[in-house]
Amino acid sequence: MKNLSRITKVVVLCAILFSVALVGIDVALAGSTGLTIQPVKVSETVEPGESIFGQITLKNESEGAVSVEVTVEDFIPAAGSTNIQFVGRAEGVTTVRDWITLNVPESFIFEKGQSRSITYTIQAPPDAEPGGHFGVVFFKATDANQQGSLKVGTRVGMLVFITVPGNQLQKGSVLDFSGPFFVQKGPVNFTIKFENTGTVHFEPKGTITITNIFGKEVGVVQVAGQAVLPTGVRDLSATWDVSGLLLGRYVAELNIVDGEGRELTANRIAFYAFPILYVIAFLITILALFFGIKFFKKNIKISISKKNK
Repeated sequence: MKNLSRITKVVVLCAILFSVALVGIDVALAGSTGLTIQPVKVSETVEPGESIFGQITLKNESEGAVSVEVTVEDFIPAAGSTNIQFVGRAEGVTTVRDWITLNVPESFIFEKGQSRSITYTIQAPPDAEPGGHFGVVFFKATDANQQGSLKVGTRVGMLVFITVPGNQLQKGSVLDFSGPFFVQKGPVNFTIKFENTGTVHFEPKGTITITNIFGKEVGVVQVAGQAVLPTGVRDLSATWDVSGLLLGRYVAELNIVDGEGRELTANRIAFYAFPILYVIAFLITILALFFGIKFFKKNIKISISKKNK
């Protein structure tokens, strides 16, 4: 009976391990269908009636051939957040989805490891309304051998920010500028909470200047490349990628400017650096040497004897 019980336990354990292995296989298969895209965002200023051109690089990183579906959708920013809301087509109104033309079929087969350069055209109509217009170009990949009407896949997209010149306002404000109070070493990360109070998307640009306890400039961090949609609030990240020893009090001063170079705000914060791990390692080394020498003196005696001639 005991042997039977042991055999039963072994069978149950094998069944569990086999089930876990199947789950792992399913997860691997689910994650094996994917694409990469460059760029992930484009920002263009287009005059009414004007056309501009660009290029997308798409690559199949899947473990096999995939079926790709191409769509273009419009979105609007959700007030007071970083969220977006996709919107349908309004009758009689042209939107970004109507302005973008891609030189690629709406669906195609993409072989494993294949790369494809896709050119696009953005054509703003002559009566395009001034301000910000937003859309996203989606590429959805599903297993080319997948059967059935319900197909599960992954998709990547390129955000499209279009500004039509005219009666527009590019403006914003820094709600908060924060960083660590205490660091032991670099890099040092900062967060800028920025609100776009204008009518078009805004990419805040500026610098964070770091000075040490003596007022000497020891680093400059560039702030750029992170878009904030109208009425949106977003946390922008910046990093002082510094190496080496940091010690004492430091001050970080943020300066942000608008699209015309006017200063919007200047904020300052202080943080402190102390290499506590190095100090602890040094103290441990000193203590180890002290007790080692003490032990050596107490337990090991060296005597020198003279021979009588």
